[in-house]
Amino acid sequence: MKKLLCPLCGEMPKFVTKDIDEIEVCQILCECGLATEVNEYWLLPKGDPEEDELRAWKNWKKLVSKFPPFLRVHQGDNLKLDFEDDILTVIGKDTDRGKLYLENCRGDVEIATPDDVDQWPWELKQKGGDE
Repeated sequence: MKKLLCPLCGEMPKFVTKDIDEIEVCQILCECGLATEVNEYWLLPKGDPEEDELRAWKNWKKLVSKFPPFLRVHQGDNLKLDFEDDILTVIGKDTDRGKLYLENCRGDVEIATPDDVDQWPWELKQKGGDE
């Protein structure tokens, strides 16, 4: 499973374990503070640490999917606009104004809004498009 970047800061979160009330638990935690709920899979007598980590990453994927697509794209991601045949690369975004700054294969820069996007990076990958 692809480990998704944090929609708030764009960094890669980490799988962490910690003791809470003398019980070892795990979660996915980003340095900016965004985290999944603490799970208690390790309480099971036959708990498998690898399975616990997989479940924690699935929880992270669910959490990230609740953020709007605009917040989930980061510099270097590819996407497709409604009015373009080309795949464009995100070179920046202005979250205050809701603008995406994109570059095409010729090096031309375009500005778009989330409403202009036809396919987000994860949709391109699902359809066997880019990457």
